[in-house]
Amino acid sequence: MIENIPLSKVQKERLTILEPQLRSCVKTADLNRAKKITAEIQELLRPTCHETRILQAKNWLYETALEAGRLTYAKLGFEGTIQKSSSRTRLHLEAISLLAICYLRENNLEKARGMVARAVGNINNIKSPERRKQFHRRLIQRLEEESILVGLKSEITDSLILEEVDYRAIQLVKMKSENEIFAEMGRAVPQRSVDLLQDIRSAYILRLPGPDRKMLLPPITEENKEALGKRASSALKRVAWRAVCCSDSDIYKAWSQGLSVVYDKKYIVGAIVAAFTSASISVMMVAASAAALAIKFGAEVFCEMYAPSSLMIDRKDKS
Repeated sequence: MIENIPLSKVQKERLTILEPQLRSCVKTADLNRAKKITAEIQELLRPTCHETRILQAKNWLYETALEAGRLTYAKLGFEGTIQKSSSRTRLHLEAISLLAICYLRENNLEKARGMVARAVGNINNIKSPERRKQFHRRLIQRLEEESILVGLKSEITDSLILEEVDYRAIQLVKMKSENEIFAEMGRAVPQRSVDLLQDIRSAYILRLPGPDRKMLLPPITEENKEALGKRASSALKRVAWRAVCCSDSDIYKAWSQGLSVVYDKKYIVGAIVAAFTSASISVMMVAASAAALAIKFGAEVFCEMYAPSSLMIDRKDKS
């Protein structure tokens, strides 16, 4: 790719506005907005042949599509990035990793394992040990979270009953500490989620060089219900956060307008139940635990703590 033309002042100023706006679309899963912003970035950068930066913007677009449930669109996009980028670049690695997540979401475990193996092999191209450790930890955590979500979605039996979830959530708030709520959620995670989590982690470690295995956090075990609950809660934030905190949600609109309805605990539980139902998650104690955490923290703290994060790492991001 020919990218030897320096960015102009106008380009830099526009990108400082457009790129953060595009990254924020991943949290909200706002695909239409992401498409418009990506088109603006492409129009801005195409005349000066900054193709790599355009591909980076498109990765944000495809990750937004992934979060919006548009998996075919996302897969085709990531496959395009993989074809157009050097195998030694972070851009290529991120596209492979996100494509693995697309296959996990589809419950296509064979292809997911294959893409995980490719991703692990490509992480070795990251020369900085700290950055390599950062990416390993972020990727394995995301894969474990996605495994939990797949397992939860496969356990569809009865619909969630708002009154029952509300009662259980209020009892959890009154009777349990934060860590005890996480343990309750861990106990409610179905066996399929646990098995899939362990399957994907094994596929990951199988391809990992010995020295790099030390970079991973300890495995989540079935016996440690609190740790399992925390990982499940981290996975479910992609559902619960949008129900409570996304600017398009009824709760967020009421909250931002200072309406007293947001202090009605059942209103918060109802939003989370609706979001879980839409995501085909019907495990009652998982929904009740998620609602209890939202009530216990309060909307402002919950929205800050549980905002969904992207797999892609910004240059300034050290976490």
